[in-house]
Amino acid sequence: MDSLPPDAQEKTLSGVNPDSFAASNLFFRIYDQSMQLVREAAEYLELEGVIERQQLSQQMGMVYACESMRLTTRLMQVSAWLLAMRAVRQGEMTPEDLETRGFRLGAKEVCLGGPVRGAGLLPLRMINLLEASKRLYERVARLDQLMFAQAGMPVARNPVVDQLSRIEQAFGI
Repeated sequence: MDSLPPDAQEKTLSGVNPDSFAASNLFFRIYDQSMQLVREAAEYLELEGVIERQQLSQQMGMVYACESMRLTTRLMQVSAWLLAMRAVRQGEMTPEDLETRGFRLGAKEVCLGGPVRGAGLLPLRMINLLEASKRLYERVARLDQLMFAQAGMPVARNPVVDQLSRIEQAFGI
């Protein structure tokens, strides 16, 4: 399976349980990519992003705040999902725990939603991080759907959705 392209590997996982996925090479590659993106985003948001944010207008500052929240939400959701899969592999959780204790990938409204108006004018590195985080989230969402499709378990709602909506409404962005 590991010689196939990533999308083909994901398609072959239909019906595979979280336990076997968490032991696969695909899991380890996605995990490594995710942690690398988390490090890149943290470095940017703590250093270069602070300087770039200060140079933006007030309205663009709000766009930056909304989109940085979307970036961190995507990365937190993916990281939590991957850590839960790792916990299954290590015997700390069962695959059933993933469903019954709310460890499915969440916040889809925020993570897959369109960018706020003006997001295309953000600094290039922020745009690149947003695009990379969206691709990663979409990939993990496909895996989550493939593994849990038969269970019909709902995805947990995330309060970040309400916060982003309120910010967008309040500032007309």
